[in-house]
Amino acid sequence: MIFSSRADSLTVDEKVHISAGYLHVWRGNYTFNAEHPPLLNDLAGLFAKIARPNLPNEPVETFIGSDQWDYGDLFFYRAGNDVEKIIFWARFPFMLLTLGLIYLVFLWAKALFGKKAGLLAATLMAFSPSFLAHGRLATTDLGLVFFFVLTVWLLRKYILRPTWLSAAVLGLSIGLTILTKFSAPFVLPVVISGLIYVWLKKKRTFWVYFGQLVVMILISLTIIWLVYIFSMRADLSKISDVYQLSKSLGGRTIINHTLQIFAAPFDKYFQGYEIVSQHNQAGHWNYLNGQIGYRGWWYYFPLVLLYKLTLPTLILFFFSLMAFFKYRKSPIEEFLIIFPALLFFLVAMTSTIDIGIRHILVVLPFLYIFLSRVVLIKNVAIKPLVAILVLAQIMIAGLSYPNYIAYFNQLAGGPKNGIKYLADSNLDWNQNMKRFGAYAKENKIDKVYELCWDQTSFEYYGVKTEILPNTPVNGVVVICAQQLVVPPDGFDFSWVTKYPPDDVISNGMYIWRFDKKNVQ
Repeated sequence: MIFSSRADSLTVDEKVHISAGYLHVWRGNYTFNAEHPPLLNDLAGLFAKIARPNLPNEPVETFIGSDQWDYGDLFFYRAGNDVEKIIFWARFPFMLLTLGLIYLVFLWAKALFGKKAGLLAATLMAFSPSFLAHGRLATTDLGLVFFFVLTVWLLRKYILRPTWLSAAVLGLSIGLTILTKFSAPFVLPVVISGLIYVWLKKKRTFWVYFGQLVVMILISLTIIWLVYIFSMRADLSKISDVYQLSKSLGGRTIINHTLQIFAAPFDKYFQGYEIVSQHNQAGHWNYLNGQIGYRGWWYYFPLVLLYKLTLPTLILFFFSLMAFFKYRKSPIEEFLIIFPALLFFLVAMTSTIDIGIRHILVVLPFLYIFLSRVVLIKNVAIKPLVAILVLAQIMIAGLSYPNYIAYFNQLAGGPKNGIKYLADSNLDWNQNMKRFGAYAKENKIDKVYELCWDQTSFEYYGVKTEILPNTPVNGVVVICAQQLVVPPDGFDFSWVTKYPPDDVISNGMYIWRFDKKNVQ
């Protein structure tokens, strides 16, 4: 993760996550990225301080809403900062969370099916290209997975031994999970189901369980309030005498200042939820199997798994289905590894924002735990096959290094053919700019006509740019994979694509050398 991370440039979303998180932690300013809860942005911003970045000279107050991307450009590329150092340290804590998640998967599989199963599940996850891709980026995706799985694991511990301490720890984990992403509350139906099971199965007094439930709720709400109040502490001084709550909280007005301070963090949470909800209702440009859509496809994520999971994982899953009927654990144990993944996956299928496997990474740890039961199969032919498949998983991870974001399995024709099926963070997320900078230096390219995620990163790596025109030019043309398959409105580059590209960088940046040939 460390070395492949150093090969990848700043991805699109990291630009705003890191800069927003830095403002949250060190300025108490929540101007940017309200569409995400603060915890993981704050984690990135906390570690980014090690790089001692400068803040832009422009006051934050001059930026609002969508201008968070412009502020990110200023923060990284216009303030005299060491961009590579900031990126490394902002990503570092997420690598630690990934290691923690791998260990958690090991513990869970070991508890269910034995030590060999734990090693199998942990190895498959540690060498999963999708986790190697997103487990070393300063985004909200991996953090959600870690805390979601941790919460269900702690729910299991509470079910096995429902003490006051296990209730308090579970409540803390629930609060932290909700602070990661606005899809995180889907852990609550899992928790509620587990609590109902405990209340019905364990014969204890009602008031004990009711008291433990109150403890969980109070601790969850307290940690949510504290993290939000910390991240927006400077904004509290700007609250007007009459504070109006968001629509989700009834849109009521609050005059009492103490009540305003109490309500503002929760109101900020629901403001962010409304942004995400409106985005989902409005739709998003999506790409699947050569088709462009704005409302998504219900079968998008099933196909994403088919294209992005490794073949060893898919084969082992088939064997685990056979093993399931012979080596089942108790109903509640099976429920805790099947229901959370299935619920999250089914909800994701209803989304209109179909932009990457990262949105369903929560499913994968539960999948690895589920299929680890294959070690219990006694068949002498299957045992060596399992070993071969695990070794194949490790080899795939090695051969995919370092551009794990663009990994596609053989069913999709490998990374080179990935663009035929998926785009966005499945393939091209601006991670190749550093590679292009090296390519440009080697080939003495100082200017390009481009259509990519942003111009500023080109300039940072020493290349001047102009936006790609709709008419031929005799220069170097660069079109990134996302823009190639989902062209922005008003762009017609058919004059480019009638020629085969002269070079392709990491399957994500397509280059035409029209400076070396006539084009009309």
